[in-house]
Amino acid sequence: MSAKRAVWILAWIIGLALNAHAQTSDRIVLGYTGSSGIFAGQWIAQEAGLFAKYGIQAEQVLLPGASLMVQAMLGGDVPFASAGGNAAVDANLAGGDFIMVGSLAKVPAFYIMALPEIKSIEDLRGKTVGVTRFGSSTDFTMRYVLKKHGLEPARDVTILQMGDLFAAVAALKTRQIVAAPFSSPANVRAQEAGARVLVNMGKAGLYFPHDAWMARKSFIESRPDLVKRVLMAYSEGVHRLHTDPELSKRTLKKYARVSEPKMVDAVYQYAIDYVDKIPYNTREGIQEVLNQAALKNPKAKSRKPEDFYDDRYVKELEASGFYRKLWGR
Repeated sequence: MSAKRAVWILAWIIGLALNAHAQTSDRIVLGYTGSSGIFAGQWIAQEAGLFAKYGIQAEQVLLPGASLMVQAMLGGDVPFASAGGNAAVDANLAGGDFIMVGSLAKVPAFYIMALPEIKSIEDLRGKTVGVTRFGSSTDFTMRYVLKKHGLEPARDVTILQMGDLFAAVAALKTRQIVAAPFSSPANVRAQEAGARVLVNMGKAGLYFPHDAWMARKSFIESRPDLVKRVLMAYSEGVHRLHTDPELSKRTLKKYARVSEPKMVDAVYQYAIDYVDKIPYNTREGIQEVLNQAALKNPKAKSRKPEDFYDDRYVKELEASGFYRKLWGR
């Protein structure tokens, strides 16, 4: 057999194998809601081929804001996504059927930052602050902090919707607002604008489903094996976040849209600090969302946290030794 013919046959065999793989892989759109480092595990899983490893052809789709993501999921455009857990709770209270199956971060992963003249949360009385959108994680966090310090949102402090965190930075510069919750990399830009950290919410002792993997109940019940494989690929992505800084920072440059070394380092450290290694939801965090929702929606008072999350897949993976193999414990 000639070398040329052998190469042709090998190429043909490889082509058949790749085609067979494509035909047997599950195609799925996976949504995410921002450029925050909280989504690092999802992005790394994509870039490292980890979804493909588990037989998944994943398309990553960005929709800014959890409320927009929920709308896309209700419309059937995005079956599975990582988004703010409070949006899933609100949607269910309105008649939806969302279930959180794993956490990305189970604390409010924000820094409340303010202009230099604001020395404390109490100094925000009579001032204007920013959030991305009403009903978002930033909105929940800001309202929680204000109430904890004896201030009534809207009455004592004006809250404006900014759209995104970089728009909030711009609003700080023009003094349209004096404070806002920031995640990385926007916190670096806020600092450059003269803002300083008033509260690190990661150390506030509060649980909250900052971002979680979620899907509609009908999807979860019809594709349980796919749900588990997505979580496996994602979890390996989180492991690579900790063990492969070069890959991680290259991925963050692409998805978080940062290029300056100090920005890349800030986003990377933020992800290391906040992203959960084992993605269990927390009952306490979802109860906190219900407590806040009950102030406006009486239906929340009769609902239990267990109505909104299902940890069975993470439990099954832990029982199988999957996480012990990843993390060595």
